[in-house]
Amino acid sequence: MNRIASQTTSGTGARWHAAAVTALAVTLTLTSSGAAFAQSSGLVGTWLTQVTLRNCQTNAPLGPPFYSLVTFHSDGTLSENPGGTTFAPGQRTAGHGSWTRQGPNTYSQNIAALLLFDTPAGYPVPPGGFLAGGNTITHTVTLLDADHFTSAGTNALYTNAAVQYRTGCSTASGQRFQ
Repeated sequence: MNRIASQTTSGTGARWHAAAVTALAVTLTLTSSGAAFAQSSGLVGTWLTQVTLRNCQTNAPLGPPFYSLVTFHSDGTLSENPGGTTFAPGQRTAGHGSWTRQGPNTYSQNIAALLLFDTPAGYPVPPGGFLAGGNTITHTVTLLDADHFTSAGTNALYTNAAVQYRTGCSTASGQRFQ
């Protein structure tokens, strides 16, 4: 009987040991996959971004920079909430868009937002004079390290009839929000 009990116990022990090794291997695989994802996720996360509108010909700043929060989602979409006084309070909605990896540390981003009402020229700050319609932003983003990026690109403004009436340039620098 002891011999049978010993064989049963050692068989159960061997099965338990095999299950434990399998569970450990799965855990290590998932953990290393998670770590690899964290390292390769690049832009995924929320960033505090400082934006500067610029003259497209000279690259000179057009006023002081303003802050924006941008969240790059793992599915390639993004959400953006602008700060600053470029638009009248409540005039511009949050931006929504997409991003894609272009190279090891380079990404493209496209954002669209709605402008809900007109403002007169010079309001709230020059040049002002925004029409109800839409705003698009297209930037190339360069990841400098795990927590910092720079970007540059163009902006366009459209009427409700989808007629483009103004374009511009901008740069940004971002710091990961933690």
